[in-house]
Amino acid sequence: MSSLNSACRKAVPYIRQVQSDNPTALIRLNTLVFSHGANWVSNEPVPAEKFEWSDIAADPMPKASSGKAEIVFLIDTSGSMGDEIDSVKESCIKFASTIEKEGVEVELGLVGFSIGGYRGNSNSKFKVHTPNRYTIGVWNLAKPSVFKSNIQDLQVGIFGFGGCYLADDDTVEIFPYVKNVFGKETKRILVIISDEIGMDSGLNRIVKILKDASITTFVLGVSGAAHKNIAKQTGGEFWDINKSKGKADFTSLLVGNVAETIGKEMKKTLSDGSVSHGTDMGAAIKLLTERIKIENFPSRALPPVSILVSDGQPTDDFRTALDTFNKEPWAQKMVRLAIAIGADCDLKVMQDFINNKEIKPFEASNPGQLTRYLKFASTVVLKQASTPTNSGIVKLPEVDPASKEEKVW
Repeated sequence: MSSLNSACRKAVPYIRQVQSDNPTALIRLNTLVFSHGANWVSNEPVPAEKFEWSDIAADPMPKASSGKAEIVFLIDTSGSMGDEIDSVKESCIKFASTIEKEGVEVELGLVGFSIGGYRGNSNSKFKVHTPNRYTIGVWNLAKPSVFKSNIQDLQVGIFGFGGCYLADDDTVEIFPYVKNVFGKETKRILVIISDEIGMDSGLNRIVKILKDASITTFVLGVSGAAHKNIAKQTGGEFWDINKSKGKADFTSLLVGNVAETIGKEMKKTLSDGSVSHGTDMGAAIKLLTERIKIENFPSRALPPVSILVSDGQPTDDFRTALDTFNKEPWAQKMVRLAIAIGADCDLKVMQDFINNKEIKPFEASNPGQLTRYLKFASTVVLKQASTPTNSGIVKLPEVDPASKEEKVW
């Protein structure tokens, strides 16, 4: 969300420049946000010269009446984690404190793993398992207040100082223990934290265990196929631990990214009694349909421009809403663009919104590309659409998606 806010904020000056270059055209802007439900940021469109980007915040995690989630942290306790373990623990405690403060019904579990055997005294707070090569410590799900105490027990070397080589063959044995920590009929989130990586010989079996148990996995790990694919193939995200050292970064990851995902993906009952599953794109299209009705547009208006930014996974009745939208005269004249966020985006959904086979969705896999595409839409496309001599047909030139940043979505 922070990357999106930054990219949109950077686009505003370019929009103002287009308005300055086209004084006979009136460019007005508005932002339509959707997650659990949909709403316009402003009641009415704002002239370009007065428009200021208002940062969008992710939906907060739902309260107890709205659903339940379970989050299990699987943390590498080998010797290599010596520089990170204290930051990880402090960030997990802050994450738990955030959940307590917001009154969210979330339980937190903990699993530590390493090679070498348990190096501590008997402890009734967690159970130690040694199925084969790895030693695994399991703390059961608990309320945030108890979890904050549990994670204090985690120390480098507590289960041995040997490496944690996900996803080698012998690491598959860890995941049945992870799966068994979770309860039933909940939103299940796994957060893996490790600064070592193995091969991918056990990847398919690990992913199968997680997917069969409906566990979405986030990995703060090492840039490589094994860690990235565990996250990607289970619907989660990957972050490079080598770029995230330090307490502030870990806190941002847990309190920001993971909390945002829970808020977005859990069910929520809306004010009208309907149940939202988190990406109400159909609701947004309905609001857009009302806004572009003939009576809301001057007779000599230039074609509107709409940019859809999404992961392309609507959870409501998007198709019916889009069919109704496409029947509106101004929808047929509208210049529609779409920016797909992440590798798992449903590109067909984005293409159907565009409704023009000659225009393809932009695919943004990192913040640099997102900024580039928004700038393009804010200059080249908007300039064509706002030119008084415009015939109603906007031809898009090629846009170079190049960005040296690695894929992060």
